[in-house]
Amino acid sequence: MGAGLLLLALSGIGLARPIEDASYTLISPIESVLRSLAQPIADVVANYGDVRGLTHENDSLRAENERLNAEIARLREESTQREQLARLLEVKSSLAGQDVVAARIFARDPSNLRQVVAIDVGRADGVKRGMPVVTEGNTLVGTVTTVEEDHAWVTLVTDVDSAVSALILESRDQGVVSGGYNRRLSMEFVSQDATVKEGDTVVTSGLGGTYPAGLVIGKVTGISGQRQEVFRRVTVEPLASLARLETVLVITSFEPSPVTAP
Repeated sequence: MGAGLLLLALSGIGLARPIEDASYTLISPIESVLRSLAQPIADVVANYGDVRGLTHENDSLRAENERLNAEIARLREESTQREQLARLLEVKSSLAGQDVVAARIFARDPSNLRQVVAIDVGRADGVKRGMPVVTEGNTLVGTVTTVEEDHAWVTLVTDVDSAVSALILESRDQGVVSGGYNRRLSMEFVSQDATVKEGDTVVTSGLGGTYPAGLVIGKVTGISGQRQEVFRRVTVEPLASLARLETVLVITSFEPSPVTAP
């Protein structure tokens, strides 16, 4: 305490200046180091509010971006559905005199062994067993085989149990188009004398009363069979992309009337 009073007295008359200068010289570097260490902490504290604001703004921008992406996806899906509907309406206009109902595929056979799909129309919409199902290009998709009140199952032309009386459009040669386990089509019972070549169009013939005539089935992609054989075997590629099919038309004005042999 006595030393403190002495320094205070000396300071009052200016005699403590050398001691103060020496103390400042000794303490100044320490103060500088402490200041440099404390500055980042001070900056963090000072900027904490700004960081919180930027984080909140970033979260808001991210949420807005996700909302806009979802909106773009929704608009793109609506546009695709409108395009599909427009193409189906073109098919409807080409089926002069026929009544049709549009349907959306909502399920497929889970076992992947059968080529069948479920559509969202059924008995309440006038759908009956045996009615043909088509898609854009007036292309045959398959046949209604099971009908419930609000939905139905369609057996595709590529199914192993499918058989369609058909003809080659260019030559009028006839045969039967069948499905298979390989999901491909083959036209059987084609005469060896038939004039058939790759690229020819295969359509329903209307024989037998199970399908209307003129529905497109596919294109010829291969011909096989030895000359000594009775029939030629013709490979047909379905014109409809059955694996990616989403919307179809059921021809409700056509009811099959199978013709039996005498």
